[in-house]
Amino acid sequence: MAQMDQERPLAGGNTSEVVRAGDTVRRSTGAWTPAVHRLLRHLERVGFDGAPRVRGLDDAGREILEYVPGDVGTLTAEQPLLPWFRTAEACRAVGVWVKDFQAAQAGYAPDPAQPWRRVPGRSLAPGDVLVHHDVSPYNTVRRDDGSLVVLDWDFACPGDPLEDLAWAAWRWVPLMAGTRWHAEYGVGPHDDGDARRRRNLAALLEGYCPTAAQRGALAEVVYRQMTVHADSLEEMATTDVAFAALVDRGFAREAREDAAWLEQNAVRLGL
Repeated sequence: MAQMDQERPLAGGNTSEVVRAGDTVRRSTGAWTPAVHRLLRHLERVGFDGAPRVRGLDDAGREILEYVPGDVGTLTAEQPLLPWFRTAEACRAVGVWVKDFQAAQAGYAPDPAQPWRRVPGRSLAPGDVLVHHDVSPYNTVRRDDGSLVVLDWDFACPGDPLEDLAWAAWRWVPLMAGTRWHAEYGVGPHDDGDARRRRNLAALLEGYCPTAAQRGALAEVVYRQMTVHADSLEEMATTDVAFAALVDRGFAREAREDAAWLEQNAVRLGL
């Protein structure tokens, strides 16, 4: 059977085509792909198992990644999160994932000639780490043994060490307006949202173990991630139809709504 006959579209892929072929995943590439693949190969060499393995490029120029079996945290009103992805246990595991990802970067130096997608010309400055920039339930696979693999590394690039933790707080705790939280996270409208959020936030921080200074700065970094995400979507929408579709679907608007919600509720939630 021809390769194309064996391919099956996978859920997700908001900004690129993603298909499964056997035990691999094929995705479109860009100028940033060499930088991302170099990082993923480093993570594999040092034994970090929370990222997919790179298997090269196929004849169509698409990247080949290993297919990771397990439960995926989908996130739509039609298919809300699986129960485990809403738990404090999940948030603790994500905090550990972020900590381990940063630890696995020890001694790694990106090639300055290889651009990143999010900030093409940015180098790894003192105090920076490499940041995934979308550690969200919909990008996370939970294997049968309970370990986590985070997918979709296209927007990885240098940044503040708190950025992945902040994004995880936004998407996993979650820190967002109630109506969308009830629909996408499968939580009833009478759920005690504050208690659940405080519990999940405490678990996330327990997994990551931030310093006192990092803990004090977290709310500001979460807010910045929300607003920068909205700005980036709107900027990319001017030149890319895939991102224009995301803006049309309200993704940028929702991020700004979440930022406004966070400003009003951060202190009450202990941020």
